[in-house]
Amino acid sequence: MIINVKNLLVLPFLLIGFFGFAQEEPENSDEFHHHSIAVIINHTTIFQGLIDGEKKAVFVPSWALDYSYSFNEKWALGLHNDIIIENFLIKKYSDGETLERNTPIASVIVGSYKLTKQFGIELGAGMEFDEDENFALARIGAEYAIEIPKHNLEMLFAIDYDLIFDAYSSINIGFGIAKLF
Repeated sequence: MIINVKNLLVLPFLLIGFFGFAQEEPENSDEFHHHSIAVIINHTTIFQGLIDGEKKAVFVPSWALDYSYSFNEKWALGLHNDIIIENFLIKKYSDGETLERNTPIASVIVGSYKLTKQFGIELGAGMEFDEDENFALARIGAEYAIEIPKHNLEMLFAIDYDLIFDAYSSINIGFGIAKLF
């Protein structure tokens, strides 16, 4: 009888340890993710556009594929790549020359700073590539992110102003989704 009482007292302690190790650690939704890849659909306004020989704003669709590395909760560095998916004419503001842009691709190295958990600003420089002529560009922008922690995603709302040196300027307004990892 004494042996049975000892076994009864030891058994719960062994089972507590066993069940304790069997518990799955809950996923921490506050875990910091250093990397993000985003796909954004943009509406781009080009201010030096030409329509029927007249200088007018041109509205064209574009896509962005962005990679960012976050050093901490506030600072990040990224490579942002945009493609305007239509051809358009511009009147260069440097010399007034008419130039056709054929689905130009812009690659920009961007530094960003989050003012709040959801709202950040960005500043960067890069190049716009086209089959005819390439231009250097500068970018300033802002981004608002709504986190979807269960899936490590963010919904993004972005606005960027691009100054394409010796050519034209544009504003991109976009909506997208980013995967955090």
